[in-house]
Amino acid sequence: MKTLLQKLGSPWRKALGQGGVLAFRASAGHFSWVELAPGKTWPREVLSLGELARGEADDAQWLQKLGSLGLGSSQVIALLELDDYAVYKLPAPNVPPDELKAAARWQLKELVEGKLEQLTIDVLQAGDDSRSQKEMLVFAARNAAIERVCLAGAASAQETRVVDVWETAQRNLQTAQAAMDGLSDKATAALMLLPGQCLLTISAGEELYYTRRLDADERLFERATSTAKEAVREEVPLGFEYMPGDELSFGSMEAEESSLVIELQRSIDVWERSWPGLPLARLYVLSADHAEAVARLFQKELGLRTLALLPQQLFKGEPLGQGQVMPAACLPLLGAALRDETASP
Repeated sequence: MKTLLQKLGSPWRKALGQGGVLAFRASAGHFSWVELAPGKTWPREVLSLGELARGEADDAQWLQKLGSLGLGSSQVIALLELDDYAVYKLPAPNVPPDELKAAARWQLKELVEGKLEQLTIDVLQAGDDSRSQKEMLVFAARNAAIERVCLAGAASAQETRVVDVWETAQRNLQTAQAAMDGLSDKATAALMLLPGQCLLTISAGEELYYTRRLDADERLFERATSTAKEAVREEVPLGFEYMPGDELSFGSMEAEESSLVIELQRSIDVWERSWPGLPLARLYVLSADHAEAVARLFQKELGLRTLALLPQQLFKGEPLGQGQVMPAACLPLLGAALRDETASP
């Protein structure tokens, strides 16, 4: 019996044909979507986006609510939730391409809990073929999760053609931004800030090389958006002499050690050792809040050129107009909707 992903097509297949694109997420309690207009010109036009809460609706009522959204595009892409699947970085065996997935499934036997029959496995080669020891990224998704998003897709639009994952969706965004910045042939990193965790990807030449999930820093936004008194603190004045009872607060925020920054630096170090010929040219920060402030903080602490990746740089349309607030749930969907791109911005 074929698995769902085999029926739908590999989640990183580039070409999907012509027409508009609908990318959506469907968790147990929410449905969010992004619709892009047909066309290849940049910035890409967003027709609609939004988020719908299930509330107290039963299954039938929920599917009816999804159908009432009136969504319709010729290409429908579902994005799994991060906890719907796991990613494993494994040595790529020396087997023909059509046997790679079976070989990956064999390697996963000792790594996953539960029955492999309840998982859909797909494989993406990590990076290019330049190294003798090749690696692969193995994605193991729960079949029940795939069935959930396909059911929601059928109710809201039409048959779901592709099930995608966050890592490749984020790669699409950073690849488009890198092309706009003249860095198409360079290695870039992207970090998406999420509640409780962060997603790191490193790509070069439209290929995904490295990915890692990191624990979030609960004080990151506070540190990045501290008041002017904290952000530009006065240095200790010349001739200052400490007296008992004085409060010393100079550099108090600076002295904090961020576990997120430490883990980011470790990942950068691993990358530089593994791919010395592809130094990182830029780090992009993706966040629904304070992306520019966080980028400035990271650039200072990591010593790496860091910029915020803002949707308005790659997309246009009334839903992104002045005064409009894009739901945070839609940010990764913008990348999923770009998976059919062949032109560079």
